[in-house]
Amino acid sequence: MTQLITPPAVLRDPFVDQPETRESGDPLYHITLEFSDVEEVRPLIKQIEKLMPKNGSSPLRAVKTEAGQVWRIKLRRPDQPKVLGPDLETLHPHPLKDGDLVRAQMGLMPYTNLGAGVVGYLGDIQFLSEAGREEA
Repeated sequence: MTQLITPPAVLRDPFVDQPETRESGDPLYHITLEFSDVEEVRPLIKQIEKLMPKNGSSPLRAVKTEAGQVWRIKLRRPDQPKVLGPDLETLHPHPLKDGDLVRAQMGLMPYTNLGAGVVGYLGDIQFLSEAGREEA
């Protein structure tokens, strides 16, 4: 598994405090990270390309929004992730919200079961600032 730390990203659709329940009944914690600059995601693109099976599916998607093109990646894990504050020493005391600025530890792993591609696994999350505010 390739391990990375993401650049600062906008948090979308967080399921960090409570898991989403899958069809199998298993809980799944997940977040989607949104990047607005292709230069920020270029190292991530290169790592995904290295791992990508033939005719595989990428976890990184280019999406057109009103503000322009962004890149989103969904990261998952079966147990609750740790959310650290900006100092990386203390736990962040508040629930994460859509639009917060965060960084995340993540892993990438290829798969060939039920199709082929690369999946993103979520590690710890670093809270940087609230939605709509600049990085601290």
